[in-house]
Parts: sequence; C-alpha cells; structure tokens
Amino acid sequence: MAEERIIDDDLNKDKKYRIRKNADGEDELYIDESAEEEYEDVSFDIPEFLEDDDTAVDLTPEQYAAREAERRQEEERKIKSVEQHINEANERLAAGDYEAALTVLNLAEELQPQSGTVLSLKLLALTRNFTDFTRAEEAAETAEGVKHFCTEGRKKELFALSSGLSERIKALEDQTSAMGAEVEAKKSERSQVFLKDKRKASIFFAATLIPFIITLVAAVSFGTVITARRDGIYLILTIAFAAVALICFVALMFAVNKLWSALKKLSLNRDNSSTKLGREYEAKLAELSNLKSIFQSVNG
Repeated sequence: MAEERIIDDDLNKDKKYRIRKNADGEDELYIDESAEEEYEDVSFDIPEFLEDDDTAVDLTPEQYAAREAERRQEEERKIKSVEQHINEANERLAAGDYEAALTVLNLAEELQPQSGTVLSLKLLALTRNFTDFTRAEEAAETAEGVKHFCTEGRKKELFALSSGLSERIKALEDQTSAMGAEVEAKKSERSQVFLKDKRKASIFFAATLIPFIITLVAAVSFGTVITARRDGIYLILTIAFAAVALICFVALMFAVNKLWSALKKLSLNRDNSSTKLGREYEAKLAELSNLKSIFQSVNG
C-alpha cells in the first residue's frame, strides 16, 4: 500500500508536487524542483461608500427612488443657497463691509465646509483683503482649509493680494527676535536674585531642621526612660527638649515657607506668561506663527 503523507499547505504552498513510481512499484509524491510557476498580481477596486444605508433594504423600489430624488433636490437647494451666499459675500467685500460678508460666509461654510471658494472669501473677510491681522488666529484656521480645498489658480490670486504679508512677517520676526533677547536678559537678571534667595532659604532650612531633629530625638530618648530615676531628672529633660523641639518646629515651618517661595519664584521666572513683557512676547510669537501659516497656505 502506498505510504500516506500529510502535506502542510502553509509550508509548501509554493512547491509543485508530482507522482512517480518508486523502486517497489508504488506511487509516491515528490517535489518537482524544476517547475516554476508565475503568479500574476491581481488588484481589486473596492468601491467607497459615503455612508451606510441600512434602511434601503426596507424600501420598495418606488420609495427608494422617491427618497433619492428628494436627496438630490435637497443637495441642489444647498448648492443654490451657497451660490447666493457667495454672490452676496462678493458684494459685501466690494463695498468694504467685511463683517457682513463674514456673517454670510459663515452660513455658506455650514452648508459646504470644504468649499474652496467660500474659504478663500472668508480669509479675505477676516484679513480685510490682507490689510488687517487682528483676527490672525481665525484667519490661520481658515487658511488651512484654503490650503487643502482651493484650486491652484485661486491660491495664486490670493497670493497676489497678499503681497505685503511677507514684509509684515519679516518685520514681526525682527520684533520678536529683539523682544526674545530682552525677555531672556530680564529672566537672567531676576534669576540671580532668586538664586540668592534660594541659597539663603536653604541655609535657614538646614539651620532649623538639624536642631529640630536633635531636640526631638533627645526628647524621645529621655521620654522612653522617664521612670528610670526617681529624682525626676529625665522628666525634666524630656519636657525641656520637647519644648525646644516645638520652638525649632515652628522655625522650621517658617523656613520651609521661605524655601518654597524661593523655588516658586524660580519656576515662575522660567514661564514667559508670568510677566507683562513675556506675555507680549508670547502674543507676538503666536501672531507670527499665524501669519506664516496664512502665507504658506496661499503660497503653496
């Protein structure tokens, strides 16, 4: 009887097997090493569905057709409404009424959040045709949408209108550089004072901690043998050292407060928001970042 063999498909799936007669005249499997099999890569296009439509299975063909027709009408109404908003926004922008234009464009954006036309007009309204950047943060967020959804032609138009933006960025870079140097100089100056306060507080802390530990240990030690002598000397010593330890503890708490205050000042000194100059510097940095984001969006 021919010998049965179990073939592991996972290990040998790329090998080709043949049957031949062995020396005993029985059939046996062998691997044909000379056989080469070519495989053709097959790719499948999987359709993308905008949304799951589980309710469609419960509709009759007539109901489904009616629903789709209603959806198309709703989409057409939305597109028409957006077009009306865009036309009105263009009129408002031409008249210099930027706030009214922005109100209309916000409505259009709710209907079509990925409309490059709406986003580009909104950017113009927020920056007053690239002349006012008091709302630079909002403008930068809108510019990010312009970067992704506007056509290259529209971006070129916006870039042409933003000719003064690069000069504004350069001036702001120089300003922030000077402010940054001043901020760091002030930090260094304050840091020297705070470090001295920290050293003094550390010495005061050690000077109160060590006596407190010594007197506390002495009070506990004498307290454990308070009845060893009848003359009451250990009781007196226990009370005396306990009283001194209490005084040292009060001084220690005061030292801890001084040390904590010194450490807190050093920590705050590293934070720009702890000073008026630092806050102004951070605001300028944020403005610079927003302006660069706007410039890159319309320039690329």
